[in-house]
Amino acid sequence: MELKKREFPEPIEALIVILVSFGIIFATAIIITAVALFLQKNSVMDGNTPLLFIIGGLFFLVIPVFYARIRNYNIRRVFRLNPVPSIILLLGIPIGMSLAILTDVLDRIMRIILPPPDMFTQYLESMRAETMTDWVLLIMGVVLIAALSEEMLFRGFLQVSLEKKGDINRAVIMTSLTWTLIHINPYWAVQIFVTGIFLGFIAWRTGSIYPSMIVHGTNNLLSLLSINFDFENNVDWYFWGDFVSPFIVLLALVILITSIRYLSIHYQTH
Repeated sequence: MELKKREFPEPIEALIVILVSFGIIFATAIIITAVALFLQKNSVMDGNTPLLFIIGGLFFLVIPVFYARIRNYNIRRVFRLNPVPSIILLLGIPIGMSLAILTDVLDRIMRIILPPPDMFTQYLESMRAETMTDWVLLIMGVVLIAALSEEMLFRGFLQVSLEKKGDINRAVIMTSLTWTLIHINPYWAVQIFVTGIFLGFIAWRTGSIYPSMIVHGTNNLLSLLSINFDFENNVDWYFWGDFVSPFIVLLALVILITSIRYLSIHYQTH
């Protein structure tokens, strides 16, 4: 009797593929860093951050897409590349903006509990754009390619495989946890995990990674702008002392809840 061909990877299979991809990128980064130290350069990131994001983001997709091809999986279904209405795509912008504000609140709380080292501040400084070329490359790498590759792999490849086991809540939580661990950043872990929960819910509810990609990209863009335009010293209306203004926080909550509710109602009635 001929066995039925599997249309989606098993969760462990998807996780292994993602970990192999990440492991190769991580090992390559260590080698490049070692070479940079040998050549007595201060940091491999100096002047190379935009290109590293672009190359890393694209390479992160190579193995999973190639694997899906050789397994004859349907690329569109496995990576959840399904079209959605324009209004749902546009909804990703206010959701991304409100999440950026709320995770900024979490970030300020986490800085008190777990103050980041100077090395972390230097990493953020490496994402400052000095020229128009820097801006173009940073937006391509940090906003566009990062959002596309991470959503395809996590909210697509991994979460889809977990959803096929029938427990949506577990699928979203496990995907967000894996996404958080991959970042290897304890100082942003809570913020990344919370953002991942919303991204996972949106991808599941819409059946597509495009809305979550817009949310992800909007969030990253605002972070990039915050680093480059020094919001701490130039946007007084946003702050209340060292924290975010309660009015801004309340507004962000209202926008987020209203947007998620609209999205849910839209997909319940269509």
